[in-house]
Amino acid sequence: MHTKNKIMSRKSALFAAIAFATSAGLTSNQAQAASEDFFANWELGGYVRQHVSINLENPTLIGPDFQQRDDYKYDVSMARTTLKLDLYKDFGNYRVKITGRAAQEIETSYLEDLQQVSDEWAQTGGAPGSPINLMDDSYNDIELREFWIEGALTDTLDFKIGRQQVVWGETDFFALLDVVHGYDYRWRSFLEPENEELRKPLNMVNLVQRFDDVDGSLQVLYIPGKLNDVDDRGNSYDVEGGRWANNPNKGIAFAGAPFGANVKYNRTHPEANLEDDSFGLRWSGIAGDWGYSLGYFRGPSTDPVANANPATNPGQPELQTGPYGGVYEGGPSEAGEFIFPTVDVLGFTANNYFAGIDAVFSTEIAYIIDSPMNVGRESIAEGPGCGFFPGFCGIEERDVVATMFRLDKQVDLGNVIGTSRPSFLSVQLFDKWIMDYDHADQLVNLAGFGADRNEHNTIITGILAMNYNNDKINPTLAVGTDLTNGGGFIIPSVELVYGDHWRLRIEADIFFDSNNQELPLTGFNDTNLFGYFAGNDQFVARLTYQF
Repeated sequence: MHTKNKIMSRKSALFAAIAFATSAGLTSNQAQAASEDFFANWELGGYVRQHVSINLENPTLIGPDFQQRDDYKYDVSMARTTLKLDLYKDFGNYRVKITGRAAQEIETSYLEDLQQVSDEWAQTGGAPGSPINLMDDSYNDIELREFWIEGALTDTLDFKIGRQQVVWGETDFFALLDVVHGYDYRWRSFLEPENEELRKPLNMVNLVQRFDDVDGSLQVLYIPGKLNDVDDRGNSYDVEGGRWANNPNKGIAFAGAPFGANVKYNRTHPEANLEDDSFGLRWSGIAGDWGYSLGYFRGPSTDPVANANPATNPGQPELQTGPYGGVYEGGPSEAGEFIFPTVDVLGFTANNYFAGIDAVFSTEIAYIIDSPMNVGRESIAEGPGCGFFPGFCGIEERDVVATMFRLDKQVDLGNVIGTSRPSFLSVQLFDKWIMDYDHADQLVNLAGFGADRNEHNTIITGILAMNYNNDKINPTLAVGTDLTNGGGFIIPSVELVYGDHWRLRIEADIFFDSNNQELPLTGFNDTNLFGYFAGNDQFVARLTYQF
């Protein structure tokens, strides 16, 4: 049974509590009248959407014979239909919103081959087939996205209780302070323009106390761990061997990888339990011309790390003594497990408009205490390593300072390219600084790849959004490059607007890399961020009817 397609009992308990809170203290007649009023005159909205993506390169898909399977250039990699329904009603003293979303994909010939290769790899380890069904486990989905009630407890204290999304931070591409929720990157990676479509909603209590005399407000978040599915915490990356698996791991489901090298999620590890409660505090205010915020969040790290199995690495004491390795709970045939250790994040944001340059400056700074990182540049197969893969020598913790600086500016390009109004230009600079850094520690960027983490990792991105024909034709150009490790992306797109309901977005996703790994499970090298996307250049069309 796939839990993501079910309304779990613990979620239902929260929803029942919301309904009880709205009717508590009413007589039977009053309750009946309230019930009739509750179900009448709801506002209905939403969309029907069709995604289609086509490979512009031949993705690496290697079978257990270490041979490339076919040529998939120009094959359809995604044919996804989505229905989203929003129900909203304002009751005067409080408001209620319910949002559901269902997605169904066609299993294209390319996806069929991904599944077939996944089955073949699993069978080399004696399994009857892959433990992952890509269509059911990664792509097809029915979920309750929102179910909340909000209102005012006092003149200055607002509440919002239920399944919802809370957005912290100022960034467009790489989240720094947006740590309350995880993201599901399996079906679309980070490329969907509305990140709320990828963000995982959570059941929580969200209180905002305003302090009008000092132009500020304090937000308090409480996320009860046992009222949320553990799958809803942390980022979900494609480790199932699907279309967004890191190159060259397409077709390999790491939950059933061959040769005893399988790696599964452990979301209830005693030192990294996603059923633990999470908490957040955020102060937002105005100081002179500056808007600012100060935040604190304690919860699971958004990205998983690999917890290596000491049993498969005898004689490696570092796997026995780390904060997580000594309590590994996997079986003896498993190389390790993916876990989400709890972290503390302190954050600061600020923004201001500067008339001299006619631009808005904003910044975001996150201080992550004891951020977990994997260790080990080499695997047993490649040299004096201590694990099946690079990074499987254990977990080290370091404090990290992540920063973003951004300039947003309106630029008039009408005389140059004939736009109908000023265009929007945004440039963002990201940096991650590992404190107490020592190259000898062999910190790696990602378990499974041998590239070193540098003391600083810097990425710059830019977006230029243009408008023609009274905003009916809207081209956008997004670019970015990794200034530390090389590689980057360029994404030209255009959105066509027809009337109040129809939207057509067309884009090309083009990636560049300085190095990429050619074969799965061997030949590990210094592949970095954009090397993971090698072979994923694609054309995407998205047609939406919104209502």
